[in-house]
Amino acid sequence: MKKLFLMLFVGFATIAYSQKMKLISGDFSSLKDQTEVNVQLVFDKNVIFQAENFTEAQYLDYKKNDILNNPKKTKEDWEKWSKDWNDFKETKYMEKFLKGINHKSKNIVFKNNIQSKYTLIVKTIWIYAGWSAGFVMQPAKLTSELKLIETDNPSNVLFSVDSSGIEGVGISENPNSEYMMEYGRISVAYEKTGRLLWKQIAKQIK
Repeated sequence: MKKLFLMLFVGFATIAYSQKMKLISGDFSSLKDQTEVNVQLVFDKNVIFQAENFTEAQYLDYKKNDILNNPKKTKEDWEKWSKDWNDFKETKYMEKFLKGINHKSKNIVFKNNIQSKYTLIVKTIWIYAGWSAGFVMQPAKLTSELKLIETDNPSNVLFSVDSSGIEGVGISENPNSEYMMEYGRISVAYEKTGRLLWKQIAKQIK
């Protein structure tokens, strides 16, 4: 029991410490008169994972061995996990970020793959996948660079935000099942990142 309380205490302390979103350059004023903003999510080969700073290939090898070395799992389990991982990376992470940033936005709608004056680039830098052990859970953490550029002149950066170690917590409408798998926990961290960014934007353009 003492060990369980310690785990919970450490988890809550980490949550309180890790929610960091810092404006590095520019400001949000350029969004004040916009009604639509394009969003591009970058998840490339430079993304690193876990405390060990694995490449994605290294992390996937780690997960493959973890699944196949489990006597209760089979090759089919790994193939399903791998497919779900790619599906989330290609579609769900973007959907979750958009859900988060549009959560309380009334005058601006953020969308993927549209023509608009500005494009918000969400560049994924580092991911911690978290873990689940029954009713005790460590959420995923996401570090990203959030940058608004002029779509037709990408060198014109209107703002740059460092979003560091954002945890996928505090979003009650997410079903508990999403926290059970690594890619599900990561998707919630994208949603939380979107919410926190909009909170920062709304303070300036209200």
